[in-house]
Amino acid sequence: MKVLVLGCGAVGTVSALRFAQEPTCDQLVIADAVPGRAQQLADRIGRPHVMALTLNAGDQVAVARALRETQSTILLNAALPATNLVVMRACLEAGADYIDMASGGAENDGTPKLPDQFALDAEFRAAGRLALLGMGADPGTSNIYAAYAAKHLLDEVTELRIRDGDNSVCEGHSGFLPVFSPWVFIDECTCGAVSWRDGQYHLEEALSGFEPFDFPELGVLNTYYVDHEEARTMPMFFPGLKVADFKLCLDDTTWHTLKVLKDLRLNGKEKVRVGDVEVSPRDLVVSLLPEPKNLAGRMRGKTCVGTLARGLRDGQERAYYIYNITSHEQAYRELGVQATAYQTGVPPVIAARLIAGGEWRGAGVFSPEQFDPDPFMRLLDVSGMPWHIRDEQTGVIDPEYIWIEEPLAA
Repeated sequence: MKVLVLGCGAVGTVSALRFAQEPTCDQLVIADAVPGRAQQLADRIGRPHVMALTLNAGDQVAVARALRETQSTILLNAALPATNLVVMRACLEAGADYIDMASGGAENDGTPKLPDQFALDAEFRAAGRLALLGMGADPGTSNIYAAYAAKHLLDEVTELRIRDGDNSVCEGHSGFLPVFSPWVFIDECTCGAVSWRDGQYHLEEALSGFEPFDFPELGVLNTYYVDHEEARTMPMFFPGLKVADFKLCLDDTTWHTLKVLKDLRLNGKEKVRVGDVEVSPRDLVVSLLPEPKNLAGRMRGKTCVGTLARGLRDGQERAYYIYNITSHEQAYRELGVQATAYQTGVPPVIAARLIAGGEWRGAGVFSPEQFDPDPFMRLLDVSGMPWHIRDEQTGVIDPEYIWIEEPLAA
């Protein structure tokens, strides 16, 4: 396969590093809007099949031209979600498959949302191309975990609750510190969250839904509603689902900082006049925060991404938490990155391999839970992200009676 990775932030860097190691990747093009940034990453990789471009993800004509000129067959959009529709249309124009890792949030702010992306389904079908939305950690592996639970663990799935935990600390920094795109993080946490219950979607108040959750290895952490794609897509593809939601752990400092940003409207995207200049409040806040990719090597602790699936098994109510835990130290030793970027950047590389190899196939716009979870779960195990199952009734990790297929060779 010939791949174009668009965006060289923390997550795009991980994906590019992994694509460079992928034996089925014949050519890797790394692109970023910031001059020199893609070339710097390509020089770091230092392999003859890797090249770099300066490319603006918001320029459909330029993206389509780059795809055609490099003959790339798969594009991974690691730029901001606001560029998704533009890049998807560029893929249609150039005849390439498309993968991204996040969509626009709940706020009606004019940025493209999941429904806007799914609306391109007919065009992708007509073109015979595949678009895979939300194929990171969560969304992404969390959706695959749900599909795995429906296939192997439960006869009927009634609840899917994504719970994301993190006990990380950063050397030399004790305040508010997003470990992935600060712009996206503020958006997800302060603009309200969508959940599914009683047969319909609900908009939950931002930073509400306090719930202590016991994470494997991390212990009990406080979680809150955060806007995420899983609560929108899972009711579409799991008939009979009664509850779907997403909650993220937030420490007290982070929760209070986000609350202040929201209350003072410092999370706003529209520009306001300050003296003789105009500035977006959120852009100002983000400019004061460190880039997540620069946190590598300073982070300590672990992150946990998992799906809590409830339902019926043999007529009895059962619940299972399927999860992966990644440590910052391990991620830094392997790729020189931090754990959140690692967990998000590896899954789309696995998905691209499955699409290129024909194990995941189809034409149209898809969400991860629509595909067979087994080949992905096998590759996840050998890709540095071993996964586990906790029986919520007994507390046993990886019970012997639960089917777990042997991993594939690397």
